[in-house]
Amino acid sequence: MEKAVGAFEARRSFGKILQGVVSRGDRIVVERHGQPVAAVVPIQVYEQWKRRREAFFDQIEAAARRADLAADQADRLVDEAIQATRAQGGWPAAPREDT
Repeated sequence: MEKAVGAFEARRSFGKILQGVVSRGDRIVVERHGQPVAAVVPIQVYEQWKRRREAFFDQIEAAARRADLAADQADRLVDEAIQATRAQGGWPAAPREDT
């Protein structure tokens, strides 16, 4: 079960919240002033998230190695993709800042 809990309530009832996470698999979103700021989830969920995140970045790195583009070529492709997305109304019109 997923539920939202205010930060003060989370602090006051942390032991009870942990018990629900451990025994029932509860997923708790902690809010401050009505805005989500943290989550308490079963460790299995967290470990799965870490594995998927690592796998995602491994795929990104493998794709980058396969593409083997020079920096200026990559920048040009990024600029073209941004312009195409903006033309479809899916991206804000702010200019891209080079770092």
